[in-house]
Amino acid sequence: MKYFIITGTSRGLGEAMAFKLISPEHHLICFSRTKNNDLIAASCHLDYYEFDLQNVNQIEALMEQVFQKINLTNAEGVYLINNAAIISPFSRIEQANSQDLMDNLHVNLLAPIVLTSSFIRFTQHLPLEKRILNISSASAKQLLPGMSAYSAAKAGLDAFSSCVGLEQGVESGAVKIVSVYPGMVDTSLQEQARNTSNEALATPDIFKMVKDRGMLASPTATADKLIGFLLGKSFHQGAVVEDLFL
Repeated sequence: MKYFIITGTSRGLGEAMAFKLISPEHHLICFSRTKNNDLIAASCHLDYYEFDLQNVNQIEALMEQVFQKINLTNAEGVYLINNAAIISPFSRIEQANSQDLMDNLHVNLLAPIVLTSSFIRFTQHLPLEKRILNISSASAKQLLPGMSAYSAAKAGLDAFSSCVGLEQGVESGAVKIVSVYPGMVDTSLQEQARNTSNEALATPDIFKMVKDRGMLASPTATADKLIGFLLGKSFHQGAVVEDLFL
């Protein structure tokens, strides 16, 4: 049995990856703020936790519960997919309030860091395949006005992934970790970016143009690529993969 821990599965890319992974040989453990009843109904090998990743100080206790669900006698691999993300505040930095900034950094950066820490602590002694896939964004390098917090968090996630990769090394028992840019995907984050009413920014027009020109991939097609990458032979320790489709 392969065990997959996935965050942000209520919709979009996280939901698509979870549906792709449903199999009699896979056990899914899903986190999101609201339960996805369609996912729950689709598999008998699934545990769902209604959990807000802004509650960073509760993540370690949550992961302890999760690993009590994993039957180590039949496990051949354990995988963590840090997918959950928020884009707000979508504004000039001086217009953002401190709570929105903290929420952004908690969900986009600090939660994946704590999840990774807990995952490694619970799996480091296990003689099986252990991989962490951090869903980053080209926004870490392709900077746009109004997205400073989001871009900073994603750049931080890339640096964190590379650093943990160095810590883990390439020995047979290492936990492998990679940060990947999934490309432009038609998700709720894209919709939020298009529909913002902030007149001080030209950025929403860029997202509208991308949508109008048909440049967005579907969550399903992107999920196919991500799952193939996660389970494939090109998953190199500490890498930041900027083009999933190469």
